[in-house]
Parts: sequence; C-alpha cells; structure tokens
Amino acid sequence: MKNIQSFVRKHPLCKNALWLLLFVPLFFLSQFPLITMVYSLQEGMDARWVTILTLLATVAVLFVFYRVIKMSPLENLDVRVITWPALGRNFLFLLLLMANNLLAYPLLKQEAGGTTANQAALNELQSHAPFLAMGMVVILVAPILEELLCRAIIPRLIFRGAEPIGYLAGALFFTYLHGPSTLGEWVAYGGMSLILTWVAYRYKRIEYSICLHMTLNALAYYYPVVILLCLLPVSRVFFHDKL
Repeated sequence: MKNIQSFVRKHPLCKNALWLLLFVPLFFLSQFPLITMVYSLQEGMDARWVTILTLLATVAVLFVFYRVIKMSPLENLDVRVITWPALGRNFLFLLLLMANNLLAYPLLKQEAGGTTANQAALNELQSHAPFLAMGMVVILVAPILEELLCRAIIPRLIFRGAEPIGYLAGALFFTYLHGPSTLGEWVAYGGMSLILTWVAYRYKRIEYSICLHMTLNALAYYYPVVILLCLLPVSRVFFHDKL
C-alpha cells in the first residue's frame, strides 16, 4: 500500500486518472433521484410515496457527494460565501442567462416549436410528478450535482494542472448531457454552460454557479412560486396590518 501511495505522489497524473475512474460511478449515481422518481411513477405509487422515495434518494446521493468533496483537495462547500454582494453579482449573470435564452428562442421556434427536446421531456414528466418530488430533482439535485461534476470534479480534479482546458471540457460535457441536436438547442445549452462555467472559473467558488443554476431552474419550473416569494416582503410593507 505504501508503494502505491508513493507511486501516486511521484506521478500526479495518476491522481487525475483515479478521479476520472471515480467520475463514472459518480455520474451514474447523480441520476439516482431522477430514476427513483420515474420508477415510482411507472409503478403507479401514491404521490406521497413518490415524494418520500425521491427525498431518500436525494439525501443519500447528496451525502455521498458531500463526502467525496470533503475527501478531495477541493474546498468544502460553504453556503456562507453566498453574501449579498455575491447574490447581486449572480443577478447580473442571471440576466445574461435570460438574454441567452432570448437569443436561442427564435431558432428554437423555427426548429422545434419554441422549446428543446430536453425541456419538452421534463415538461411531460412534470405533468405527472408530485410538486415536491419534481422540485427536489430540478431545483436541488440537478444544479448541485451537475455543477460539482462539470465545474469542480472535471476541471479541478480530472484536469488538475490544466484547469482552463478542464473548464472547457466540463462546459462541453454539461452541454452534451442536455442532448442538443439543433442549432437552437446548442445556443440555449451551450450558452448557459459557458456562463455558468465562467462564474465558477472566475470566482473560484462552485457555490456561486450552484446558486445561479438553482435560481434559473426555479424560475423556469416554478416561476409563479418564485414571484410570490419575491412579492411577499413587499406585501408585508404595504399590507402589514392585514398579514
């Protein structure tokens, strides 16, 4: 065992290769909450049980990823880095993401009726899935795990020593995951990936791109709820005597 550890220390590329090997099971594990939810729906389970099973799968997978990040050379995840200035900066990048969607929309309208194949599949799933279960997968699981895989593990562990190339590889992998097959889909997901990648690369904290990704997904899937939450503080100011 000591000989193996000594060999790995003398050959840094071995660490990169080991992380590449670990990446494969981690990627498949990241799909477990979604698979659990879909399987539960196909089995005709009650909405409550679909939500419970999805929650258990989500907690288990997030715990595994938390332990992996903790044992890696990466910084531990820390929500305290999400300060008000960071949120303000993220808002500007959110506007940029929305502008990218507006840029892609005319192409998507011409090619596929205004939406991507990936989005259409999610919309179909959303029409059958319980509200909370779908929210866990879309707003919690997908942003956290996709960002950790594509903008932390790939660039900073698998491509350690060549991080700029790794960030580009992670951006391409993220885009490929969403299955683009038309120019509009490449613009939509490729542009989104480049913006999220720039945030992670420029500010060196994966929490920023996770937060931005979560916000975008929340707006896309549950925008009435998000708008209501944003208006609630305002309503308390003007109608405080009635609330």
